[in-house]
Amino acid sequence: MKNIKNFEAYMTDKEKAEKEKEQIELLKDLLIENPSYNTHDFYIFIGRPEFKEEDDGKYRKTIEIENMVKITPDANSLAAMSGLQMRAMVQHDSTLYHIWLPKDIEDEVSGKGSNTIEPWLVDLINTHKQKGADSHGRQVFKDVKQRRDDINKFNI
Repeated sequence: MKNIKNFEAYMTDKEKAEKEKEQIELLKDLLIENPSYNTHDFYIFIGRPEFKEEDDGKYRKTIEIENMVKITPDANSLAAMSGLQMRAMVQHDSTLYHIWLPKDIEDEVSGKGSNTIEPWLVDLINTHKQKGADSHGRQVFKDVKQRRDDINKFNI
């Protein structure tokens, strides 16, 4: 019976708020631990392969971006992340990508898709996008998770 109580549908409002707070703190630690944090913003997006015809009649492979979502440590970003993960799983040929982009170009990419982002920027995103977690991200996640567990265990 204890396992059923921990299931999200059976959580009390207080338990849901505590879980959300822990997830936000973990996301904040993960973002801050990245060496690019001070000069870059973290974005996630759903991408699909796309082929565009060039002037000479040849086709070039690029990426179709649905919507670039800037991730910050708050509840809206958590909801966006889980929603995009779900959509990427169920949509055919869709993949969830992430990328660190310079803070200077936030106005040009935040909340936009490949139809409204300039072509040179779409090519840049296509070149530097990442799928899944890199080795640095996995190690930081383990370190942050261990630190959080230690804090809870020893009441630091």
